[in-house]
Amino acid sequence: MPGYLWPLLITFVFFIANLLVMWTVLKLNRRPRTLAPQLPPRPEPAPADLRNLSAGEILGWEFEYARTTASEAMQDRHTMVNFYLLAAGIVATGVLAVLSGEPNLPPLTGTILLWLLCAIGWLYLLKLIRLRQSWHDSALAMNQIKSFYLQHSQDFQPDQLQAAFRWQPDTLPPPDRGWNVFAYSAALIGLLDSVALVAGGALLDLPAVLAHPAPTLGLLALLGLAFFAFHLWYYFAFLKLAK
Repeated sequence: MPGYLWPLLITFVFFIANLLVMWTVLKLNRRPRTLAPQLPPRPEPAPADLRNLSAGEILGWEFEYARTTASEAMQDRHTMVNFYLLAAGIVATGVLAVLSGEPNLPPLTGTILLWLLCAIGWLYLLKLIRLRQSWHDSALAMNQIKSFYLQHSQDFQPDQLQAAFRWQPDTLPPPDRGWNVFAYSAALIGLLDSVALVAGGALLDLPAVLAHPAPTLGLLALLGLAFFAFHLWYYFAFLKLAK
């Protein structure tokens, strides 16, 4: 094998290691389609003349809790992506310093930093997935309360009140739906991780890569595209409820 291809081989091994580790995490943590918890046996109802609690109050607090947790999931997504971008900026600064020769460190240090960013990116992607799941759980809780009110409201008929709600349990978007802020954030993390993978592979032997740019950079770019595609597939596969 030509010597200038060994950076590609090491990058490919790192690529496969990422796939195997994240595939294992997916298989161990995929959520089942049935999300309803096992409820305890329903107690016998108290006589009507002894009932003194208002259902509206606890339903209101339950709805408020679900609404707050859904909002917090969106806010945490924004904060988390900002922290990842900050980490990417710090790593890029460190790599540029290594390439400038000021710290007197080998280019391999830049590869370590960039591939460490890939590992950080996977952790942030997993957290993003969990935030999406949390948002969906909160939305389900809110729509379950809506369904209860549809059946027990005294002011409207169920069909009339139903017209006021765009989202209901049977129309709520699934957690793996694309073209939303969570999916765009996942794509951003995948893109930066892919750039880090390619740049880290090139820094393994930068003179050899620059001497033979067509085979090395071309194949590294293909690995980067595959890495990006795996990020996107992984995000949707993790969110898709298992049968």
